[in-house]
Amino acid sequence: MFVPAEMSEVDIFVFENDVEEVAQTIARLGVMHLLNVNALGKWAEGVGTEWSGRISAYSNQERRVKELLDQLGIEETFHPCEGRLNPREDLAETERELQELEEKTRDLREREAELRRQLERWELVAKSMEILAPLPLSISDLQNLEYLHMVAGTMPAENLARLEASLFRIPYTIVPVHRYNGRVLVFAFCAQEHAPILDRALESAFLDPLALPEEFSGTAQEVLQQVQKRIQELRQKLEETEKERQALAKQLAPRLLSMLTRIRRNRAIAEAMAHFGHRGRVYLIAGWVPKDRVEELREAVETVTEGRVTFEENSPYAPGQAQVPTLLRNLKIFRPVESLVATYGIPGYREIDPTPLVGITFVLMFGIMFGDLGHGLVLAFLSALWTLGLIPRRKKRGPSGNGDISSLGAILTACGLSSSVFGVLYGSVFGMENVIPHLWLKPMKDIPTLLEASVAFGIVILNIGFILNLITAARENRFVEAIFDRNGLAGLLLYWTLLIIVGLIASGKGAPGWLWGLSLLLMTALFMARPLTNLLKKRKPLLEGSVTEFAIEAFFELFETLISYISNTLSYVRLGAFAVAHAGLSTVVFLFADAVGDGLTGTILRALILIFGNILIIGFEGLIVAIQTMRLEYYELFGKFFKGEGIPFKPLTLPEMECIPRQSVKERSSVS
Repeated sequence: MFVPAEMSEVDIFVFENDVEEVAQTIARLGVMHLLNVNALGKWAEGVGTEWSGRISAYSNQERRVKELLDQLGIEETFHPCEGRLNPREDLAETERELQELEEKTRDLREREAELRRQLERWELVAKSMEILAPLPLSISDLQNLEYLHMVAGTMPAENLARLEASLFRIPYTIVPVHRYNGRVLVFAFCAQEHAPILDRALESAFLDPLALPEEFSGTAQEVLQQVQKRIQELRQKLEETEKERQALAKQLAPRLLSMLTRIRRNRAIAEAMAHFGHRGRVYLIAGWVPKDRVEELREAVETVTEGRVTFEENSPYAPGQAQVPTLLRNLKIFRPVESLVATYGIPGYREIDPTPLVGITFVLMFGIMFGDLGHGLVLAFLSALWTLGLIPRRKKRGPSGNGDISSLGAILTACGLSSSVFGVLYGSVFGMENVIPHLWLKPMKDIPTLLEASVAFGIVILNIGFILNLITAARENRFVEAIFDRNGLAGLLLYWTLLIIVGLIASGKGAPGWLWGLSLLLMTALFMARPLTNLLKKRKPLLEGSVTEFAIEAFFELFETLISYISNTLSYVRLGAFAVAHAGLSTVVFLFADAVGDGLTGTILRALILIFGNILIIGFEGLIVAIQTMRLEYYELFGKFFKGEGIPFKPLTLPEMECIPRQSVKERSSVS
């Protein structure tokens, strides 16, 4: 907690015959963040495109299997694959099996698709016959009119307006009959002499003509009956085909799902192999491993290779090391807050992890601004229900979707409970301040005290930021640079000097001369930060560029520093201001509710105003308070010590389900 897990850079040298087994072992443990192959120096020279090609091939196979699952209506679930993984040999074997399954299902899929196309077309013919049914004319007469040219068909709906605009030269009539899936069924009429113009315009509008086979004859009503009979026959055939597909899907589901698991796991291994260095018959597997898991990895690799391996552990602080990934290990109660910190950035390996601090301060600041026992309990209750899935929520695709929802729900639940605690301190329940006694103050009546307390809270938080910046600088071996930094030692002393001066002046006592002198001395130190730092680091020259350029730049940097001290401190006034606004908004809701008349109607209206008013406060104001809290964290606190330029620890892993031995699968099948 507060610092990322300590890492070691591990180099594993294995023979070609063992490399795939070692890769699978590392992936099963999930403890190694692989180095990019370009960071392996000469070992990267032997890395070809062999494994990159396999990655592409496995991705293509995964796509084809998912298409088969979709076409057969099989739900994509995890299913164990049989036998030992072999990324080199499995590719060809899987391709043969996949082609066999595609061939086995192709005829059925084509028949079903053709039946659906025919059914859609005949349903459109039925729609057109329903329009013409009132006419006592035969279809053959309508198709061979002497003076009138008629065309029926479907076209993209967006082309209809363009079609009508292109026919301005001739008299015509276009009747849209039925719209579906972005297309429209139309009847188009014009004089026979203009038929070529209408036909060309319809063709340019991508009209798909709807013509009746010669076997259908009689009036539109009679043809409609024949068409409906054909539709019924097609539906029956389609139903039989769907049953056949369902039976085939039931038969092939275990095989396809097992194949999908194998493909994904093989692709994961292939992606890992593409990161391995290669020289001759020896592979180099290099990556970052948590220091407390190195021995576990060493034993597993030596066991699987029967000792045919060279295992080296290196310090993450060695010269020339690549950027070390960050693995956060916070207490379970703070883990939901990691997603909030990650939105700003990932802590660097030597940085202080702000997650515990944010977990405490975020909840506290939200509670201060949103303090109400009733509103807080409702927010906590609804957030808990939403987290548990008892309140419908939009499903988020991707592997991290559920984790993001759980983290957000846990944070909101904690914020709701914090609001409840401050509601007790304020003596507020759903905006009513006469139900329970206040234990501290009433926001609307003790505004000065509340604002002063908010500023005091902000001063504490900002000082924590200064201290954390010094600790981070020490961890990153740049403490000397932090001495004269605006957020370093000189900045902290100047901040406290100015606070004491302001406090003495506000109390009417006046600040002594030595305190003013100390503040000027510290300002001078910040003004001369770069040359003084170079002096301590024994760098020459002490000053780069001209004195004038340095003086102008240093002056504006000092001015910006002083302004930031003031603005950062006063920013925390919003804690008290929003607490007052929350109480004021609740008062406004009660004023509206009290303004309605008496009687049954007035009572109902008053209840509705109170209910919807509180919903508005919890939803809309709760969102605003959350945004303001994040702003205080990101801009006022993080700006003091946190860069967030780290990279997350992403170990080599395999998909969830294992590939079990074939014998076990058979035994399980016989038992079932």
